[in-house]
Amino acid sequence: MRFNKQELEALATQPSSKFEKEGALCVRERQEGFFRKSEGRGSKNKKKRLRNLSCVGGTSKVSLERWCRLRGNLLFYFKSKDPWSEPIGVVVLEQCQVRLEPPMATTPLPLEGNYPFYLVFDGGLCQSLAASSETERISWMDAIRAASYEGIRAELHTLRQCIERRRTHKPHVDVNMWRLQRTHSIDLSELPLCEVSLACDNLLCDANGLAPNPTLVVDVHMPQGKLWVQYARTEIIERSSNPGFLCTVCFRSSDGLSGESKIRFTAFDVKERVSHTAIPLGSAIVLLSAIQDSTRLRIPLMSSSQNTVGFLTISAWSLEAEDRGSSTEHTPCRVPMLTNPQVMSHRRSQSLPPRLGAKMRLPSQAELKLLYASPFVQTYRFHSGLGGDICVHELMAESKLCFAFPQQLLSVWIHQEKELLQEVAGMGELREPWHSRQVELLDRHLHLLRLYSQARENLQAHKGSLFKASSRKSDRSLEFAPVNLHLQRMWVHNDTLNKAGFYDWITVGAFTAHSHKSKNGGLIKLVQQLKESPIKSNSNDQISTKISMAHDAIQAIKQLRKDVVEGMRQLMRLARDKQTIGMLPICDDMVKKTRILLGLWDSGLVEEALGFIEEYKLVSTDQDSGVCEDFSVERPLTLSPFKRITQQLTLDLKSPDLDDFATPCTPMENMWNMEKVDRSLLNTSEGVRSLCSNMQTPDECNFVIFPDCEDHNDNITSSLVLGGSDDDRRNDNGRTFLDTHVMCSSPSANYYKPTDEPEPWDLTQLNIEASVMCLVSKVKFLCGRCGSPAVRLRQNQTKKAVITNQPNGTADPSQDLRKNVIRNGNKFTDGLDLTKIADWVGELRPSMKKLRQAMDGLLKTARLTHSVFRVQEEPKSAQRVCNVRYRRDVCFSQALTSLVAALMTRLWCQKPDPAFVTCLSTLGPLACFEGLLSYHGNEIDMWGDMSVAIEDLRTVMFILVRSPIPASGAGEPQLMPKVTGNRNALTVSLPVPDSLYSLIPSRMSLTFHVTPVFFNIGINERATWAESVGATKPQERSNCDNFERLNEYYLRYRKLNMPETPLYHGRATSSAAHVRPLSTLMEMLKISVHSDKSKNVEILHLSAQICRQMRGLRFTSCKSAKDRTGMGVTLEQCHILAEEYHLAEHEFQRALDCIRSEGCRRENTMKNINVRKYAFNTLQLLSLPRCYRPPAGTYGSAAT
Repeated sequence: MRFNKQELEALATQPSSKFEKEGALCVRERQEGFFRKSEGRGSKNKKKRLRNLSCVGGTSKVSLERWCRLRGNLLFYFKSKDPWSEPIGVVVLEQCQVRLEPPMATTPLPLEGNYPFYLVFDGGLCQSLAASSETERISWMDAIRAASYEGIRAELHTLRQCIERRRTHKPHVDVNMWRLQRTHSIDLSELPLCEVSLACDNLLCDANGLAPNPTLVVDVHMPQGKLWVQYARTEIIERSSNPGFLCTVCFRSSDGLSGESKIRFTAFDVKERVSHTAIPLGSAIVLLSAIQDSTRLRIPLMSSSQNTVGFLTISAWSLEAEDRGSSTEHTPCRVPMLTNPQVMSHRRSQSLPPRLGAKMRLPSQAELKLLYASPFVQTYRFHSGLGGDICVHELMAESKLCFAFPQQLLSVWIHQEKELLQEVAGMGELREPWHSRQVELLDRHLHLLRLYSQARENLQAHKGSLFKASSRKSDRSLEFAPVNLHLQRMWVHNDTLNKAGFYDWITVGAFTAHSHKSKNGGLIKLVQQLKESPIKSNSNDQISTKISMAHDAIQAIKQLRKDVVEGMRQLMRLARDKQTIGMLPICDDMVKKTRILLGLWDSGLVEEALGFIEEYKLVSTDQDSGVCEDFSVERPLTLSPFKRITQQLTLDLKSPDLDDFATPCTPMENMWNMEKVDRSLLNTSEGVRSLCSNMQTPDECNFVIFPDCEDHNDNITSSLVLGGSDDDRRNDNGRTFLDTHVMCSSPSANYYKPTDEPEPWDLTQLNIEASVMCLVSKVKFLCGRCGSPAVRLRQNQTKKAVITNQPNGTADPSQDLRKNVIRNGNKFTDGLDLTKIADWVGELRPSMKKLRQAMDGLLKTARLTHSVFRVQEEPKSAQRVCNVRYRRDVCFSQALTSLVAALMTRLWCQKPDPAFVTCLSTLGPLACFEGLLSYHGNEIDMWGDMSVAIEDLRTVMFILVRSPIPASGAGEPQLMPKVTGNRNALTVSLPVPDSLYSLIPSRMSLTFHVTPVFFNIGINERATWAESVGATKPQERSNCDNFERLNEYYLRYRKLNMPETPLYHGRATSSAAHVRPLSTLMEMLKISVHSDKSKNVEILHLSAQICRQMRGLRFTSCKSAKDRTGMGVTLEQCHILAEEYHLAEHEFQRALDCIRSEGCRRENTMKNINVRKYAFNTLQLLSLPRCYRPPAGTYGSAAT
């Protein structure tokens, strides 16, 4: 073991009162101890004698009488039996037993006047000792048995049990446990009875004249439980007899407190910070009513012997609601203007009494409970440089969206997989060599469908806390939920500056797939590898290009069809009311969109796909028999693998955009209710598992969906094993896939039947054109333009382009008469009489139905073309794409959930800001992500995943939807944004309150995209290693790229000419001069991102200031959002207090240590790992920048 000789010598020579036992013992040894050099002192003859006794090179041992001293678990033995001789060795009494009999391999000591005993260690070593009498031997054996750590711990446990018995079996309970037992949480809309600030003076020093390390513990007596509950505690102040504590205490009536409640204040002297070992100095008990009645109360602290050990000063003030009066707003919108400005006086420091009658106005945060739960609140009172006080309320809460919102994303991806699955099944069965490819493609989609369904079921089944603890970050069952997602909020109030404000952060773990196989680069490297795939064949590249073109065309067709259907709905509303105003612009827009619809596809690709189907599709003799007719292969009549899969499935892919277009009006969407869960087979993971039995349970540590594609061999092996008997499949009526009657008889059918012949491409285009021409002509006729010619959608138009119901052959004479009648019109309105048309809706509906069916035919052909090219794709390349896409979905789900939580917080939990609404409607908000990941080891993967996930947020479109808050009697509703669209074009509908919706410019809806920026700087010891070898170049390039994006946003923001300094109470505050302008901050950030400074955290500080000034959203992340994130958020809080609220310079470090030791982030560590310590060891602590180091006693080598 390692030891320090000098310290051990000093410990061994301390006074006898420090030792449990001492005396002379015979010690058997090889004549050498830990302090070997001390044996060599003395004369040459003595050295010679010692060498003879040591028997160097031999195995003989000697027994010498030595003076021994026992302290704790250390047994010191000295050079001789003289107590004043020097120590020469020590025995650590751990993992050993005290025996009277020696082990078998040990020679017993002679019994000539000796009373031997033996210390037998677990490793087999034995130390022989002997006392001079039986009494001494028993005494030494008892003392050594009690000296081990296990013995001391057992004694401690016994003492604790005695204490519990003396408390009449009522253990010590803190306020959080008390609230949990009562199933009660803090109501943020509740006004506290009062808030108090505490200070002590004249605390007694110890015997050495040193001042104590005081802290105060506040206990409240609960009569209903007949026990004292620890209600609050203050920070620890080093060496002070007159401490003024920064933590304040809010007493709440919801905890059962009233004016008659007894409050006990106990002062402790903390001897050791790590274990929080403290001794009580004194206490005082006072009624809460006495505190409320007196704004300043000074009472003595009495010790257990009823001696005065100091005095306690309690400064109390009451709080008023900010929205009290005639305000009807849902959010803290403004502070009422004061009629008498002299009443607003600043809060004074502890040395001066507060002004009588001064009350602090606390804004309501009632809407916070709609989005967050389990709030934790801590309050402080800091001193400003102007002699006033800064009141701070710090809050941390769990987001209700953490597990609920990813379920919607998974539903979108499940629906998309079902669509792709039905595309392939709708092709019908193919011949070889494409039959095996088709079955493998079906199996691949079933595999993904099972994974997504299982993930959604896991999220739905989750119970308990509303956040994913960092200890479960590698749990794949909840991998789509962000890690440790919390809202960190700070409300600051400074009367001197007449300024108050909210500041919000979303703290969340890195957006990464912790359980997936590491690639030492994350998604950035994986995406790059897809572009540089080892499968480099021209044919595969061409197929990939065709697949991409087909997919983009399908999405465009769906969007255009949705727009055209919406236009038809508007026409039906106008036709119902016979309103001609507005009809013609709608028709013009429909014609424009239909032209785009007809020009989307390359006819060559469609003809190639239809030719492929004609060549390789199997002809089935009986639609329901499942018997394949493939005459090229002689085989018995059996059910093919394709139909074994497809006949077991049930798909219901009714899209919300495919509702009946004739509906005159659409009801407003309910943003409060969750969508209903479909219990069909494909919406359960077990149901999907039953359809594809070759799914293997993946490795939970290195998860890869298709591991075979990761091998670099060209041979692709795939096998399809189908379980269950044919009788079971036939008898299971609930497992019928491709129900052609349901799938294709629907007015919104999107797929061909497997037995259908695809419609020729030219005929599809002509049907769409004819339908639009007919509809537009009838609308113009209804609008009074009876002589308008038919609309031409394409330039190269021939006479045979118009599809009519007239038979071919010679026309009868009545046709000539008709042509003479409509010489200035067109054939679609021939014979119509406007005066005789009573039902406009009935006149337009047939044309609309034909147009709808024609567009459905176009989408069917597009899907068929897409599936043809997907079957031809190289399987290994497709599997790689699936692996990357799944990992990307995991990371994107975490990122979008965090972003939506931040947007909902800004929309609902802050006062409506017209400047922020202007940003939404013109630029879209700025989302600034601050990362503290190190570019080293597995955190490189996290950085790569997080970079791609944040980049993907740019593709999401957000829509604001008005959603008033329901009545309070409706229970506890939950605001739930709604997700629609597909993986490449997601749309998130955000409900907004009436107070903010009234600020939106008059338009149907407000849509916007978010501009995300991501700055990452590593701060721990891994970052030091990475920077020492120059491995952080990718991180530096990423920071530069994100600065360029931020600069582009700033240039557009500057054109809005909004004030850089927010206004408070209608005017700029005196602190505006201390806020640096945006142009200066941008220039400083540009210099910082291009500098080579090690651990350049200034980048993070500057980007945070820029984001706040441009009304952006703030996010802070590290691996688990617990330790480094806590340091980063608390540092930014103190920067805000210093820069905007004039926190005194000499108070900065003290305030920072107080927030880190007693604030919300310390509580966050407790919620995650059940230890109230930041997980930093000594090496990490020394490598952290000084401003990121936690205070003493708040960190330890705990698991992250």
